[in-house]
Amino acid sequence: MTDFQSPLLLHAQSPVHLVVPLRPGADLDLARSQLSGAFAQCDHPVVWHVPRERGDIVQLADHAAAAARDSAGLLVAAGGDGTINAVAAAALRAGVPMGVVPMGTFNYFSREQGLAMDAEAAVLQLLQALHAGELRPVQVGFVNDRVFLVNASVGLYPRLLAEREQATRRFGRSRWVAMGAAVWSMLRPSSGRRWRVLVRTHQGAQVYEQEHQVTTLFVGNNPLQLEQVGLPQAQSVAQGGQLAVVLLKPQGRWAMARTVWRAALGQLEQDSAVLSLACAELTVSPSGWRKGRVKVAFDGERERMDAPLCFKLHPRPLWLVAPTRLERTPASPVEPLPAATGVAPSLVTA
Repeated sequence: MTDFQSPLLLHAQSPVHLVVPLRPGADLDLARSQLSGAFAQCDHPVVWHVPRERGDIVQLADHAAAAARDSAGLLVAAGGDGTINAVAAAALRAGVPMGVVPMGTFNYFSREQGLAMDAEAAVLQLLQALHAGELRPVQVGFVNDRVFLVNASVGLYPRLLAEREQATRRFGRSRWVAMGAAVWSMLRPSSGRRWRVLVRTHQGAQVYEQEHQVTTLFVGNNPLQLEQVGLPQAQSVAQGGQLAVVLLKPQGRWAMARTVWRAALGQLEQDSAVLSLACAELTVSPSGWRKGRVKVAFDGERERMDAPLCFKLHPRPLWLVAPTRLERTPASPVEPLPAATGVAPSLVTA
C-alpha cells in the first residue's frame, strides 16, 4: 500500500448504512432482531440495506456506499467474509470507510482484525470506535478487477466452496458442516492443470517465469488463516506489501489425507506436496492453446474470469472503523485449505 490518503470524515452521530445479506441456512429475522436491539441501546441512526435476492449483494453494497458518502455516514457489513468482500469493494469505489459486524461461519477477516464475534458486542465496539474517531488501514488484494481480503484461488477451492454451500443448504449453517463438506471435497479425486506462472517477489524486482502442474493455486491475504495451517509467509503478509502464494501438486487420496491432517495440526512445513512463497504480484495463465475462462474463488464467492489472472495489492488501503489496538480473536477449529496444505521450498530464488 502506497497511498494512505484519509477517507471521508465521520462524526459521532454519522448514520450507519448497514448491509445484511441473504445467506443459505441463516435466519435473517433473528439477525435483524439482534442488530436492531444493539443499535437501539445506543440510540444510533441506522439505515438498513437488505437484498431481495442473494445475488443482489454487489449492487446493494454499491447503493449503500453511495448513500453513506452522500450522508457522511458509515458503511457497515453485517455478515461473513463474502459479504465483507462486496462491501469493501463498494467502499473502495466510493472512497468511504467501513465497519464490520461479524456474522459468518469462519470470520477470518474479522478475527484477524480483532473484532468481537458476538453481534451485539461487535455493534457496541463499532460505535465506540466511531465516537472515538478510530480508523485502521487494511491491505487489499485484487485478482484482475475483483477485491479479496482473505484469499483468492483456482482449482480445488472453488469446487469446495460450491459443495460447502450445497451442504449448508441441506444441513444448516455451522462450522462443522462447512468443515465436513470441505474435507469430503478435498479427498475426492482431482486432476491437475499446468499453469504458466510469472512472479514479482517485491516492487521493482525482476519477474520470474515458471510452469507448474498443480491441482490448486491459492493466494492468501490473511495472516491468521495462514498461521493456522503453518505457512511461514503469514509474517510477510502481516508486515504488509506482500501476498502468500501456495501451489498444491497432484497427489493421491491417501497423500491428500496426510496433508489435510498436517494442515489441521499446523505442521505444513513438513509436506513436500506444496510450493509456497511471498510476493508482491503474481500473474498466471493455463499452459497450452486452450485458455478459456477460469473459475476463481475469492473470499467465499465464485466467478469465471478471463486468463491471465493477475494477483496484486491495491495501492490504496481499505479504511476500517475499529479500535486501533488489535486484539486478535483465535479462529478455531481450522477450516481445511485445499491449497494451503503444506510448505516446500519457494517457487523462485533470488
